[in-house]
Amino acid sequence: MTHDVRPRAQFTELVKLHMQGRRFLDREQERKLLEEGLSRYGLSLDEASGIVRAHAEGDEIALEGELGRSGTQLLRTMADGRGRVSRDDFGKVVAFYRARSGSSLTQTEAERRVKRLMEEHDLQPKRSGRLLRTRRWYRAIET
Repeated sequence: MTHDVRPRAQFTELVKLHMQGRRFLDREQERKLLEEGLSRYGLSLDEASGIVRAHAEGDEIALEGELGRSGTQLLRTMADGRGRVSRDDFGKVVAFYRARSGSSLTQTEAERRVKRLMEEHDLQPKRSGRLLRTRRWYRAIET
């Protein structure tokens, strides 16, 4: 199967332009780039996503999907046997998420995304506090 090199090269240039100066690419931005590769440049989904991933990796740009998988693995590793994550461990995953995104996410945005990961993977918050042990710290994070 032979493909015209020109559309690939043009799409690669579009990806470079779109990612210039970024440290993080969310799912919606990535999806729009992939749609552009499919519809405008006639690439397959594998070709387009390969170009996006290769460029993101080369320029150390975090893709939300990749970051979500890493964050989920980290949460699962830190969770206890009953699938509960402590407040301190949650904070460590948030810090990891922010660091990998090049701090392009605020603390609040990173907390929301990590909470969403916990909910998607049926992980629960551990109770926290000295006298009154509650999950209020977790519920206070708006999704």
